[in-house]
Amino acid sequence: MTQLAYGLRHAIPATPTLVDMSTVHYDPDRQISMVTEGGTTLPVLRHTSGTTSTNTASQDNKGGSDSDQDYRED
Repeated sequence: MTQLAYGLRHAIPATPTLVDMSTVHYDPDRQISMVTEGGTTLPVLRHTSGTTSTNTASQDNKGGSDSDQDYRED
């Protein structure tokens, strides 16, 4: 079996999409880029998709694992 980098094992060919850059603007309140098309304004990219969860079972606790849950900001 050929060795591939972790992220390349499930990579698929990318299909570029033309973007009308005149529809993209920066929202200083949200501090992200927004795109407006057909009267609808949406974030250009999302870096999260819901809650995040972290297991803190390491040397910092002595009584077993505990978890932490945060919510996305965008």
